Parts: sequence; C-alpha cells; structure tokens
Amino acid sequence: MARPFQPPPEPWSAGHRGVDLSGLPGQPVRAPGTGVVTHAAPIAGRGVVVIEVGDLRTSLEPVTPVVAAGTPVERGEVIGHLQTTASHCLPGTCLHWGVLRGEEYLDPLQLLGSGAAEIVLLPTTGPPPEQRWPSAVFPAGFGSPSPTQEASRVIAFARDQIGEPYVWAAAGPSAWDCSGLTMAAWAAAGVSLPHYSAAQYGAGTPVAEGALRPGDLVFWSGLPGAPSTIYHVGLYIGDGQMIHAPRPGTSVRVESIYSWAQPSFFSRPRA
Repeated sequence: MARPFQPPPEPWSAGHRGVDLSGLPGQPVRAPGTGVVTHAAPIAGRGVVVIEVGDLRTSLEPVTPVVAAGTPVERGEVIGHLQTTASHCLPGTCLHWGVLRGEEYLDPLQLLGSGAAEIVLLPTTGPPPEQRWPSAVFPAGFGSPSPTQEASRVIAFARDQIGEPYVWAAAGPSAWDCSGLTMAAWAAAGVSLPHYSAAQYGAGTPVAEGALRPGDLVFWSGLPGAPSTIYHVGLYIGDGQMIHAPRPGTSVRVESIYSWAQPSFFSRPRA
C-alpha cells in the first residue's frame, strides 16, 4: 500500500479519504463489489469510476474505464485500466480507492472480508521493481561536461527551488509540479516550454542517454516507446543526477536519474 486511510479530523479539513494501492501502468482494475456503475469519465483530468455496491459508493481513480454509467458489474470484473496521469504517487503509479456510506468516508481496507460488505480488490500484482544504481556509479558515457552559459542559468534557477513543496499543477513561485519546475527553469534562460511533461519532450530535440548534457530533460513514460504516455520530467545536472519535483508530499530535490526507475526518453530544449 502506498498510502493508508487518513480521514480528516473535521469533514471540511484536509485528509486522505481513501487508500492508495501501488500498481503498474495499464494494469487491469477490477470491481471491488457487485453493483452498478454510476460514473465512468474524467474528473479534473483523471479518469474516475464510481460503483454503487449496496448502500456503499466506491470510487476508483485514475482509471481509463472500459464500462459506462448504468452498467451492472460483478465483483472482480475488469472495469478499466490503471492510469499514471494524475496518480497520487507520481512518478510512480497507484490506484486511489475510496468508499462512502452516505456522507461518511470509510476505510476500504477495513471492509475487506467483513460481513458488512464483500469488497475485494484484484489483482494483487505488486509495484514495478526499482532499478537503482550504486552511489556515484553510472553507465558508460556519463561524465561531467561543463554546462553551457544558458544551462548554468537553468540549473541555478532549479537549485534555488530545492526544498520547496510539490503541488499538483503548480509553477511557482514557491511550489512546483515536475513540468512547472522545468518550464520555469528554462524560462530563466529565455526558452519557453509548455506546462506538460509529454509536450516538453515534443518541444525539444531527442538525445541519447549517453549524450546527456547538463540542462537536458529526462522523462518517464507509462508505456515503452510511447512519448504520449510520458508522465514525469526531471532536469539533468550532470553525473547521473537531476533536480525534480517528485510527487505530492515531497519537495524539490536532487536525486539520481535512476532513483526510481529507468528513464524512458531524453531531450534538449531548443533555444
């Protein structure tokens, strides 16, 4: 489990009204109970499926649905596939599962196996394995080329933001998401980038992993060889390191580009 149920002390205050379950991009998501789909469409950029199960209303996101509102579903039936876009666990992938009875949020895991509701979540495939490199050891071809004057300004801007929090869709001045940070960093050198990681890849010139230079962008995608599924970007600073804004609950930091998983794509913004 990526994050447990943490209800707010008051209905109007902040909390975590469900659980986050680690998963794989594209993994099948199954109905947690027998009921009727009441919603199967995007909300605020993420796919959401809602199912009425007796007196409970259960929601699953981010999911690309394969069912429509009004569809009866059986417990364990595939209702969609797990998305990476808008995941609570970026740059990883997880399923957010929430349960409501009336206006009260319940802990979904407390209902597993209970007599009150036969709710199970399948399959139980674990998260993708991390691909970590030993400290200060990187593949052949990596080194410390001197950054250009332009890249130096980009990296200096990003370093100034280290420690500031990740906030979804934020682009400064004191909170960032991944593409908001790289967009603002390159703007400091007079280069305009879109505020969307996949579009930032398209706005640059693709480069090979071994040809990375400080200031280049490093990307992760949900599907191999599919730039349209890019969901995370970091700013390469040399020696296999990057500055990035990882995900909610974290802050801008310096990490190895292999600290989570093997990168998918690399590009050099066009001046």
